[in-house]
Amino acid sequence: MVNIISFEHTGGNLKSFGYEEVESYVKEHIVLKEERVPEFDDWKLIGTIRFPLLITKVEYTNPELLDYISIDINSLNENYTHYFFKFGVSCNYTHEELKPFAEHEVIKDLVNEIIKSVNCGYVKISFREEIDGVEGTITYYVKWPVRLLWHKTAGIYILPKVSCKKGERR
Repeated sequence: MVNIISFEHTGGNLKSFGYEEVESYVKEHIVLKEERVPEFDDWKLIGTIRFPLLITKVEYTNPELLDYISIDINSLNENYTHYFFKFGVSCNYTHEELKPFAEHEVIKDLVNEIIKSVNCGYVKISFREEIDGVEGTITYYVKWPVRLLWHKTAGIYILPKVSCKKGERR
């Protein structure tokens, strides 16, 4: 499981190329989970998605992190290598009637997080000794998925469908 720990956004219009395609993909593949938060007397709606990004380069700060990289780094220049990154956001709401609005916000935030990651050009994953048993960072340099790039001007939805068996690691 890969969680996006941090990224930087360099600005730009998030409603640019890719927004509608990513939004359509997110709406089709989002996993929503609802949790009760009794101490605040509200609910939390958690949305997660595995989204494919094209990897152009990988850097790591500690050789022990190679065990956490599940792609062949040496073949990046020869092949189109995609990796399914897991993005997650949440939204709290106080009344059941507000759940559709929370769902809308979760979808919008997921789309924005994906687009910000691509606009910035990389996804950085941090590891801490006390949690992961290893210290350091892995930086994946990313671009839009190839299928989305091929149809950049077509304006149609062509992202690949994600199918992940229970317990399968991507």
